[in-house]
Amino acid sequence: MTELDALLSLADFEQRWMAEADRPIAQYVAGGAGSDGVVAANTAAFGEVWLQPRGLHDGPHALDTSVTLLGHTLAMPLLLAPTSPQRLVHPDAELATARAAVRHGLLSIVSTDSHFPYADIAGAAPGRTWFQLFPYRSRTDVEATLAYAEECGASAIVVTVDASFAARRLTTLRAGYRLPPGVDYGTLRTLGILRGDPPVSGRHEKLPVTWADLEWIRGRTRLPLLVKGVLRPADVRRCVDLGMDATIVSNHGGRQLDGVVPALFALRSVVEAVPDDHPVLLDGGVRSGTDLAKAIALGARAVCIGRPYLWGLGLGGRQGVERVLALLRAEFDDALLQLGIDTVDKLDDTFVTTARRLTSVAAG
Repeated sequence: MTELDALLSLADFEQRWMAEADRPIAQYVAGGAGSDGVVAANTAAFGEVWLQPRGLHDGPHALDTSVTLLGHTLAMPLLLAPTSPQRLVHPDAELATARAAVRHGLLSIVSTDSHFPYADIAGAAPGRTWFQLFPYRSRTDVEATLAYAEECGASAIVVTVDASFAARRLTTLRAGYRLPPGVDYGTLRTLGILRGDPPVSGRHEKLPVTWADLEWIRGRTRLPLLVKGVLRPADVRRCVDLGMDATIVSNHGGRQLDGVVPALFALRSVVEAVPDDHPVLLDGGVRSGTDLAKAIALGARAVCIGRPYLWGLGLGGRQGVERVLALLRAEFDDALLQLGIDTVDKLDDTFVTTARRLTSVAAG
């Protein structure tokens, strides 16, 4: 048994990595905007949704947790969210993450701010990465970035729309975080967007994404296009009208604005606002396989995780990420079996409830 095998939950991974990591880096990863309240609220929201198992069912069947998403088959409804740069926690950075995702039949979404050039990462996981787009400097640079992502083999583009402005991350400031020596931004340097030394804050100036920009980006790529960072039903309806292929409900892990609605609480209204064939994904707060089951029951086609796989990466590189994914898979398998279902498409909102719903039933 290895030290990683002794870690039996994502909470174990978090506790161990936070204790061992360099403090400024640990606080940079853990921290959010303002008081960090939304970071905690994203996770706490899952505690306000309860599962309702089906004690009696038709009989035992072979468990199948796979889902199809934008032409990809995933072994379970999970993707590895874009985080940057992963070299902060391990030298193998995004290469380890992408390979671990492939090993478990999943996809990784690679940030524009990756440490390794995207060409190297996509080459390590052919056909199994999506490219996350931050719009830098000008439309000319954005167009070049899209062309580069397509040439490298990206199978979808994910446009992040909720991080256009630098956030007030007090935890990071108090920890004295500065970009460590040797950490660079390979994709930005390859594209010529970054010249000279990277900024010590790790921040790069972005173009605020407008509706016109989003429509323009849609016209510049034939790849499936997702929007990440939508919380309002009216906004997602407009995204559908502009030809977006999927939506990721996200508040950027609580890292941009304090006091914003937890992602899980925004999920249902967004799902109800779009056609059935428009996939909605959830990003933020998932810390277990049962959390994953709750999100799917509330209408998410899949969920994205960020900090949890960084804890694994920091503790054991690729093996650490694989261990985190294996734990989530075991917990999700157990959740479906305990709920009395054998495929993900059977997991609907009849399997979840809330205190408000129970109170309403009792009053009726």
